[in-house]
Amino acid sequence: MRLTWIAAAIIVASNSAQANTELEQQLSICAIKADKLERLICYDDVAATVQLTNQNDATVATAVTKSVTTTNAPIVKPSQAAASIAVSVPVATTQVPDESFGLQKKVAEDEIEKLYFKVADVDKDPYGALIITLANGQIWKQSQSDRYKVNKGQKIYIKKGALSSFLLGSDDRNSTTRVKRIK
Repeated sequence: MRLTWIAAAIIVASNSAQANTELEQQLSICAIKADKLERLICYDDVAATVQLTNQNDATVATAVTKSVTTTNAPIVKPSQAAASIAVSVPVATTQVPDESFGLQKKVAEDEIEKLYFKVADVDKDPYGALIITLANGQIWKQSQSDRYKVNKGQKIYIKKGALSSFLLGSDDRNSTTRVKRIK
């Protein structure tokens, strides 16, 4: 029994080694291409063949083990059987909801760069952070501890920053401060 497992492991390892050398040869051929687009297309083709081979190996391996257990058919290597099977590549794939969970879908929207407002009132909290009331009734609080001067009646802008943050600034100065909307 151990001899059969050892023989099976050697066969699988030799198939993997042969597949790796073929893959390395294909990748080196792609790397030689001078044109960026041709090189990218070559890499995409190699990736598609590797993916198809992996899918076919799994399918053929299960079919081979079922046929060996039911009949006395000759043993076929998965890589040889996969090479003889014709497979069509689907152009559009649909994802199962479980597979797309957590992925953000990028939607091309017309995003606003800056919104301009007039300052109605400026206060400070006990920690010295600015609390700015705008003319439209919105209240924004400074989330950084930096010193930033805003006057009542001044025209300011609020723009979207990195990681869903917002920046408050004015056109007459070259600095901004992070703010958070309270109301």
